Amino acid sequence: MGINDDTDVDFFLLLDNILAEQVHNLPSCPVLKDFQETVERRSVDSLLFLLEDGSREVLQMSVGLLFYTLRKNITEAVDPSPPGEKTRKLILYASHDTTLIPLMVALGTFDRKWPPYAADVTLELYQHQQSKEWFVRMSYHGEERVVKGCRAGLCPLQEFLQVLSQYSVSPEEYNSLCSQMDGNQQTDS
Repeated sequence: MGINDDTDVDFFLLLDNILAEQVHNLPSCPVLKDFQETVERRSVDSLLFLLEDGSREVLQMSVGLLFYTLRKNITEAVDPSPPGEKTRKLILYASHDTTLIPLMVALGTFDRKWPPYAADVTLELYQHQQSKEWFVRMSYHGEERVVKGCRAGLCPLQEFLQVLSQYSVSPEEYNSLCSQMDGNQQTDS
């Protein structure tokens, strides 16, 4: 790429620029275009390094509050209280690519490719009409994914909630974990 060995390179910034230029049909630096695959691979590797290859605590810090909220909203949708209360039909969250990756790592569905612009994760809640059993389906960018711990794309609710519970943290737990992580960084220095 023509970068000196002693020069710091922010691969996240480079990839963000490359992808934004492509999506908005802006002129792009030919050298960056030639190295797009390398920049993407380095960005993925760097983020996975920061996530400590799926470290529970790091994933809890990354997506724990989101998983806590998902669990809460799914549980309320399945068993509204008070009974008869209207439940929401749609809940929409927005995030960045750097949030989608830890989410997919935690769910065991990350394919080691940077999410494309406007990628989406869809979680659908279904109830079987006859058995009344609940299921969750996850799709990423329009394609069904099998969540780790689930046998198929249509995952029994309890199995899905079990996966979420591995990384789910309440706001209080998050603050406590954050304080512990801060303490670890101070003693490591």
